[in-house]
Formats: sequence, structure tokens, C-alpha cells
Amino acid sequence: MDSLELNKSKYTVSNIKDILQNKLILAKPLTKDDIKELNLVNPPVYNKEKYLIQEQWLYSMNIGEWEDVEIIIQGNNENPEVRIIELAERIFDELHLHISCALAYLHKFFPNQEINSYYLSTISFGNMANFDSYIFSGFSLAFIYEGHFEFQYKVKFKENGWPFGFEGGPL
Repeated sequence: MDSLELNKSKYTVSNIKDILQNKLILAKPLTKDDIKELNLVNPPVYNKEKYLIQEQWLYSMNIGEWEDVEIIIQGNNENPEVRIIELAERIFDELHLHISCALAYLHKFFPNQEINSYYLSTISFGNMANFDSYIFSGFSLAFIYEGHFEFQYKVKFKENGWPFGFEGGPL
């Protein structure tokens, strides 16, 4: 991948509706001790953290040139959230555009990093917190940069597809 313009057909998952509605697996729920270990202490969102630590429904698939990309959908103990599934279906319809946007966004901040050294590792859908503690529905694309040193970057998007920031750091 040398260009930021991606071929839609290469990043289309033809059976995405079937996967999202029938093949997701519930992750092991967090216990209160697990939550304490996470040490989520950001005071402005402390009371809202229970909304950010929801049950996750998982699936792994190959997308484009990347293998075993984890798909994470928020939900409850019984089902993934319907509105989050609908969001995921909309995003997957234009996934190539969102991947291209995320890579361009990262390249803007890290121009010395080669675009073809990013590995898409996870796509997450659900509620997220912004840097100003605002909680909203959206999705994120997490990449691992495989260079001399490995880094992980997560580009966050609002549910309308607008990127609003990223997180990152060494692995």
C-alpha cells in the first residue's frame, strides 16, 4: 500500500451483515477486580465509566492485506447493541475511505513513518470518550506501526465518519 487511495473492492467484506448479526462471540465479562486493575481514574468520566466498560462482542477477519483484524462491537450480556451493529454496517460500506482517512491523518502527524508499515489490528464500534470527557458513539481504527520501534495508534471517528483524534504510544 503506497497510496492513500484504496481500492474499495479490496476492503469490502461481502458477508458483513451475516457476521455482525450471527457470528459475533461474547468476550469474557470484566469482574469488579478486573475493572479496579484497569485503574480508570479520570475524574471527569469516573461516574460514566460504567458506560465505557460494556460487554464486547468479537470477531476476527482478514481485511485487505491485513490478517486477523479484530472487530469489537459493544453490547450487553445477551446481544450486541442494535444501533452499534447498524453503525458498523454503515462504516463497513465505506471502510476503504475510513482506512484511507486514518492513514492520511497518521501520516500528517508522523510524516517520516512509511504508510505501508501500518498494520490494521482492530476496528472497534461503540461509545467513546473524547479528551474533554464528552462521551459519544463512534468507531476507531487501531494500527500497529511495524518499524524499527513498534507503536500502536488508534484513530477515533464520530459515528458520522468524521475523525476527531488519535491515541498512540509504544507497544
